[in-house]
Amino acid sequence: MTRIGLYILLIVSSTDLCAQVCREKQKPYFSVWGEPRSVSMNLLDREYSRSIHFGFSMGVNAFDFSNIKTSRETVFVPGQGNAILTADLVHIKLGFSLNAIADYRLTRNLNLRFTPGIFFGNRQLNFYRTDTQGLIQSMPISSNYLEFPLTLKYSANRYSNFRPYILTGLTGRINFNNGLNPETERYIAMIKFEPFADVGIGFDFYFNYFRMSTEFKLSTGLINCLHPAQAAGFEHFRQSLTSMRSNTLSFCINFEL
Repeated sequence: MTRIGLYILLIVSSTDLCAQVCREKQKPYFSVWGEPRSVSMNLLDREYSRSIHFGFSMGVNAFDFSNIKTSRETVFVPGQGNAILTADLVHIKLGFSLNAIADYRLTRNLNLRFTPGIFFGNRQLNFYRTDTQGLIQSMPISSNYLEFPLTLKYSANRYSNFRPYILTGLTGRINFNNGLNPETERYIAMIKFEPFADVGIGFDFYFNYFRMSTEFKLSTGLINCLHPAQAAGFEHFRQSLTSMRSNTLSFCINFEL
């Protein structure tokens, strides 16, 4: 064999040896579409290699009132005399939320999550006369919250790049738009702080470098959200109500590393 042939054989052998070493160092990773790929460490390995990771969330919500209770007492309505009023929430309007995510892994399937953020919701409360069913007032009530959800997330075992989960927890919300506002015909005040009980379901989808989740969550108010303040000249609205609670149905998309 000539010297040139020996050089070619040596180069080919070295190249094959390097490729074999690289393949041994790499781990198989299944992409979103199920095709095997090779990367130094896949997303699932990185997820379990550390206890805490972060992300952010964007969502929309439908905000309403539940357990609306009226006093059934006669009140004086300016221009209409004495009447008994009832209230109902007829139109549900969409709001939105933006949250940060801090996730701490307790076990392989259980995570503790803290997701503080801002929450904007809109409601419209209608007041009627009980004798004629006539509409007295259509009252818009918008709320701007700073919220602090603390939840437990239980995830099923991962199947390919799909993983369902359920969650439950508590949320505290501070309302920065809770007062009376006669200029916008808002004659009902809300309390400053509201606690909520949360329950939800979601689905994790694993991509090459991040995880995306779609999540549905129901939040139920735990206490009466009415404030005792009354608007001068419009006291009959607050006098006709005794209690009500807030409810939220939200859908959000989470992005986590």
